[in-house]
Amino acid sequence: MTSAQLFTRWVEEKHRGQLVKKTTAPYFTHLAAVAGMAGPLMALGYETGLCHDLLEDTETTADELTNTLILFGYEPEQASFITSTVTELTDVYTSAAFPFLSKDERKEKEALRLSKTSPAAQTLKYCDLADNIKWVLRHDRKHALQYLQKKERLVKKLTAGDAAVRKNLLTLIRHSISNFGGK
Repeated sequence: MTSAQLFTRWVEEKHRGQLVKKTTAPYFTHLAAVAGMAGPLMALGYETGLCHDLLEDTETTADELTNTLILFGYEPEQASFITSTVTELTDVYTSAAFPFLSKDERKEKEALRLSKTSPAAQTLKYCDLADNIKWVLRHDRKHALQYLQKKERLVKKLTAGDAAVRKNLLTLIRHSISNFGGK
């Protein structure tokens, strides 16, 4: 088995039992979709996309992620890159950490923080948002317009990632908004 195959199984196991909201699909399907988009875009994009929610949605620590990657045959520099990129994508302004801030205040601070992340992290975020938008349009149309408008504002702040991917994401968002008669 290759390093990537071992890692894929490990990530899938870490997310076992989690479902994509409002569906019966394993949450891993979202991770695989993001990995599939990110893989061709950047070095280690597949692996980073696969575990982009790992630190946020499981009990996994950054050290465990790094050590597991090395155990599966990744070079220490590769493991460090993957872990640092995933760490950049992990929400900092959570309600648990900042209960005194409103949700809107936390989201604004998170957007500002994300705007200062690396090109790799922002490219991954574009891929994550693209898959999330597809989900919203299929499973939560009631809130889709508001979601799309918020994500358009976010993506406008994220300018360091892959320019073509960002442009395609903004096109998807604007096209989807126009289908709702917004803007």
